[in-house]
Amino acid sequence: MTEMEDNFIKLVDEFVLVSKEPEVLEEIGQLDREARLLGITFYDMYCVVLQDVAGHQNLVSRFKIFMNAKKTA
Repeated sequence: MTEMEDNFIKLVDEFVLVSKEPEVLEEIGQLDREARLLGITFYDMYCVVLQDVAGHQNLVSRFKIFMNAKKTA
């Protein structure tokens, strides 16, 4: 695993842990279920969602806000 992949996984893990909105948590759960059905990792599925936001605008928006807050901290 590359350093970039490792950093992405840590960032996604932290986002999942700090997320409190029921809608966001539901979307995260949905992505996890879809990933398991497809036989891919949650992180691979999350990458797909970040690249193609159709149907997941709220989750992507919240993640971008989270990433920006981490950059400025």
